[in-house]
Amino acid sequence: MTKSAGPEARPVVLQRCDTFVGRTMNWLYDHLRNVQRHDPVVLADRLQNRGEFPELTAITVSGSIPARAWRKLVPGRMYPRDVRMLRSYDPKLLHSHFGYVARWDSQLRAILDVPWIVSFYGADLYLLGREPEWVDAYGRMFEQCARVLALGPKMAEGLVQIGCPPDKIAIHPLGIDPSSFPSVPRTRRGAEPLRILFAGTFREKKGIPYLLDAAGVLHGRGIRIELHLVGDAARRPGDAATKEEVFRLIRRHGLEAVTQHHSWLAFEDLVRLALRCHVFVAPSVTASDGDAEGTPFVIQQMMATGMPVISTLHSDIPFIYGEHAHMLVPERSGQAIADRLMAYAEEPSRITADGLLLSKHIREKFDVRRCAASLSDLYDQVATNGSRQR
Repeated sequence: MTKSAGPEARPVVLQRCDTFVGRTMNWLYDHLRNVQRHDPVVLADRLQNRGEFPELTAITVSGSIPARAWRKLVPGRMYPRDVRMLRSYDPKLLHSHFGYVARWDSQLRAILDVPWIVSFYGADLYLLGREPEWVDAYGRMFEQCARVLALGPKMAEGLVQIGCPPDKIAIHPLGIDPSSFPSVPRTRRGAEPLRILFAGTFREKKGIPYLLDAAGVLHGRGIRIELHLVGDAARRPGDAATKEEVFRLIRRHGLEAVTQHHSWLAFEDLVRLALRCHVFVAPSVTASDGDAEGTPFVIQQMMATGMPVISTLHSDIPFIYGEHAHMLVPERSGQAIADRLMAYAEEPSRITADGLLLSKHIREKFDVRRCAASLSDLYDQVATNGSRQR
């Protein structure tokens, strides 16, 4: 997608992020490409997987030798050619995604002289928001930006606790693209194993050990299962230790023969695997360092395919479930997860019923077109009032 031209040109919103499109960030791509009344132009530190996600204009700043020399000699000031390039898009707003990206975007906002919106998503609040240095930096950012977006009411409360003015906060959830997800009723026939799926980074807050404890309970009772773990450790401290614990627990519970590890999968491959599985488990927990989820987007994606999702009473996950929040289980309870899985194993019809119920809910309440339309509304509001709010 390229910038609009002519009398009907749509206003450009410069979208700031670190990696576009990261393997676990296709949700941002879907959200931005469905914004109808504005043209998103993505300014990223790194561009990845563009062959899979070709739409949208996405750029990086110059990596030329003169540009690198400028940044070394004049730290804290943008390379003049980069400034001219960004101004050529004539952006009307700046939207920074993730607090840890936005922290460094105040200079960019000043150069462009446009209203500024910042979105938080999880660790940028729950982990970094525990550190005084980051709270101070966020405080300066809150003063300068026009609006701060939270994924749900729990995150909004957390932003207030670290000093964000309540009147600057707007709750803005992510949405799924229904056209990207075939909704297929899940059925389990005869002696077919119960196929259980997890997908996510191997990180403490993902709660994978509690899924493995639950799988161990079923395996120990002679219930035929097939466990698919999609994901791997990333580079954050603690991820490698989490991965070691995952495979230690697989051995401890004797699950080697029934577990398949898929590391990272392309999005289409993940969807194909999901359509073969009966139930998705997202056992999110608050980590020992305070890190927590926002609203794990994979939950919404898996719901959309018609698969029941077992998740926890964690962060803003209840907000995503809405009227079905009673289906959630407590954090850090392998037994509670095992009980739900046992119910699906013993009453296969519940797999179909719960899957269709959640698919209908997520497609109606969190359609990306509706969410993106509300983002356009918010852009219009901020653009109209931006000079007063900055």
